[in-house]
Amino acid sequence: MSIFYETLILLKEKKDPKSFILNFNENLKSINVLLEKSDSEVMVFNDDRNEEEKEPIWLDTSMTDEEVVDLVCSWKGLGLLTYRHQDFQYDLGINYLTWNDKYLSGFVVSYAHKDTLFEDDRHKKLISKISEFIDYEYVIGNISIDSKIYIRMEDSLEKIKEHILKNSFEIDSRTW
Repeated sequence: MSIFYETLILLKEKKDPKSFILNFNENLKSINVLLEKSDSEVMVFNDDRNEEEKEPIWLDTSMTDEEVVDLVCSWKGLGLLTYRHQDFQYDLGINYLTWNDKYLSGFVVSYAHKDTLFEDDRHKKLISKISEFIDYEYVIGNISIDSKIYIRMEDSLEKIKEHILKNSFEIDSRTW
């Protein structure tokens, strides 16, 4: 089982998923975070609010970024896209999240735990750069299942915000 370091970024305002992700993807390219589209890459979808599931879709190298974004936005629960950055040995994932099956409310950036064991803070620096592209309400990490302050993305957005207010985090935009 893999262990991940996860950072939750909640947006101040809900956004249209397609336009946000397309624009965000262009911003990510400017800091060398590139959408992974190899023949061995699979796009995983989140369950919707009624717990309906959608089967994963295999990507291929011939797809454009817009086609990949169209696929993730074609499902009301949105989903996880994989990215690469030269400073990290492993892929990083960005799981686009909705709590109403219509608008994007935030996303989770996840790193392989082995990539966050460096003595430097390269993952924190990358999160800081990513946060500059968006109008966020909270940027908090580490919220993964193996942390003491784990956040279940299946919980309501209100419950998640309550949890944030009651805790402090390794990465916490409230202290910036």
